[in-house]
Amino acid sequence: MDGSSQRGGKPHPRRLGKLSAWLVGAALSASWPAVAQQGGTSPTAAKKEAAPAGPVEVGKPWPPADEAAEAAAKAEAEARAEREAAAARELAQTRAEISTLRSGLDAERAARIAAEQAMSTRVETIGAKASEAPPSVSSIRIGLGLTGFVQSDLTVRQSSTDQLNPSGVPLNTQAFTIRRARLRATVERWWVAGGLEFDGNTLNGPQARIIGAEASLKYPGERGNSVPLIMGTMGLFKIPFGFEVIQSDRDRLFMERANVMRALFPGEYDVGARLMGGWRFVRYVIAVQNGNPIGDRSFSLRDPNAAKDVTGRVGVDVPIASGVWVAGGASGLTGQGFHAGSAATKATVQWNDINGNGVSEPGELMVIPGASAQPSQSFPRFAVGGDLRIGFTIPNLGATLLYGEIVWAKNMDRALLPADPVTFARDYREFGAYGAITQEIGPHCIVGARYDFYNPDADSTNQVMGAQLPTALSYQTLSMTAALRGPSGRLIAEFDLNRNHNGRDMQGNPANLADNAFIVRGEVSF
Repeated sequence: MDGSSQRGGKPHPRRLGKLSAWLVGAALSASWPAVAQQGGTSPTAAKKEAAPAGPVEVGKPWPPADEAAEAAAKAEAEARAEREAAAARELAQTRAEISTLRSGLDAERAARIAAEQAMSTRVETIGAKASEAPPSVSSIRIGLGLTGFVQSDLTVRQSSTDQLNPSGVPLNTQAFTIRRARLRATVERWWVAGGLEFDGNTLNGPQARIIGAEASLKYPGERGNSVPLIMGTMGLFKIPFGFEVIQSDRDRLFMERANVMRALFPGEYDVGARLMGGWRFVRYVIAVQNGNPIGDRSFSLRDPNAAKDVTGRVGVDVPIASGVWVAGGASGLTGQGFHAGSAATKATVQWNDINGNGVSEPGELMVIPGASAQPSQSFPRFAVGGDLRIGFTIPNLGATLLYGEIVWAKNMDRALLPADPVTFARDYREFGAYGAITQEIGPHCIVGARYDFYNPDADSTNQVMGAQLPTALSYQTLSMTAALRGPSGRLIAEFDLNRNHNGRDMQGNPANLADNAFIVRGEVSF
């Protein structure tokens, strides 16, 4: 009895599998010749290629071999196309990223080149300025320096004459002179500063004198700012009024200061104490000094009275834009001038030989009565003023500087027409102003022009045919100058067109004194 009878007549699964395999093999063997003629594969290979991956279902027809190959090829083509599309998208994205990076690199490179060019230009500018500045002398101790300069002049003046004045001083002014020969030693530390300066000249014969001596204690400002927040100084220093008075003689293009500044502040230096400093763009200074500067005609650097001059200035120094800046301020001074008294005198007899016969005759003797002693007196004086400077740079040409000052004063003149209200029983009202422009032309040439006006006595009168009429005592000067300059020196030529009222006409009235001047200066600094 077989398995089917034992299990209810149902075929055994193992026998069904063997039967299916035999039927498939027979079918493949029957179709082998046709497949071989068409270049097909062997029955075994065809069976392997056409056989499905899963289990064989009995009774379901198999797909032809060509359709299976075509489906596989199509699937492979679609997969290849998908891979190529993905690769193309990745390539496009990579190219976009590379383009973005390249643009960023180009922008960074351009910015770096521009920064390098700007830095190179700045370094060249600083180098040029450093080469023009006088070199400093250092020592083992940090902060010590030694500087100086010499100015030698040749002056040709229209008013010069080969005569002597009543005191025996030559009136010839056409000569070679050493105008200034300065030597300055300085110390600059974090908390202290100081300076000592000497001057020599030949204006009134050979002279050597101390012109500056300062001892200072300071509280430093912000890092990178050379102006201290506050600094106290005692010694011999410049009167802190306006701009031209405190400007260095080695920096000024014009030969001398304006008339108003030379009259009110002769010599610029005075002895006293000073408090100064600055914060950001603000500058301030206040000083108490004797009131008799080094150029005072009567009491140079001496103080005949206990009163002191108090001078102050408040100003700003503001950079507006690249290469453009503005600076200015207001100044004031108040103090006491001095009128020297006289000793008592006895009565005297004076003989005036009227007819020139050498014999005393009646009417030729005169008694001059004695005079009682006159005490010295002090009188008030003051000055107020304002100054303004504007600087900018013209490309391919150089720096331009416009500046000027205006001053009102009373009884302040101590040089041109010294004020003495005690003698004349009235005050002297003084007024002066000037305006100037300088222009660099390349690195080695600079030109400038300045006009200044000064009236030492606005209330002066003169008697003309028995009538008292106002008199103009003003000084007016138009200065035109040009200079060739190098790292350590300058050659300057200046023409001064002077107008004043120191001359007299045939009737004895004030008239212009021909006093035009041409000056050539050689200067070296170190």
